Amino acid sequence: MDKKSIGLVILVIVVAAATWWFNQDDNDQSNHYYVFNLDGESENWDLNQYKVEFVPTSHTAGGGTLHFNGERGPIVDSLNFQTYALVDGVEVTLQSESIHEPLDASTVNIGFVDNNVFKPNGDPVMFQDIEKIHAEIEWPGASGEYQTEEIVLYELRKK
Repeated sequence: MDKKSIGLVILVIVVAAATWWFNQDDNDQSNHYYVFNLDGESENWDLNQYKVEFVPTSHTAGGGTLHFNGERGPIVDSLNFQTYALVDGVEVTLQSESIHEPLDASTVNIGFVDNNVFKPNGDPVMFQDIEKIHAEIEWPGASGEYQTEEIVLYELRKK
């Protein structure tokens, strides 16, 4: 190759690199992928290794294990488990499971769900939009009345 050809190749590479560099956009939602591996506890429950994945147009939530605190968990006829994300001030349901059969609530494995989730204005959820992720567990207590507890799994720290 002669000097003109080498110079032309270098010029094309520099222009291509500069074009790519200047077209990078931190708000380009097609490149964002967030994974939360979460643990939390409340007075009666521990939730370990719960996972939430956000991609530009959908999310996956679930997995992990819910443990009743105490020597032995109750045998219950039903258990309701929900997780929510607070996105731009609006609570969005990530997962909702209900079990309506006798269950030893000492250890409950949480399944996975895939779903679409968007901000109230229709845009995909970005990391900075997520203010809080929490779970709610509802189960019948010894008296038969339902009890509800919240487990905070993630909360944005305000500066």
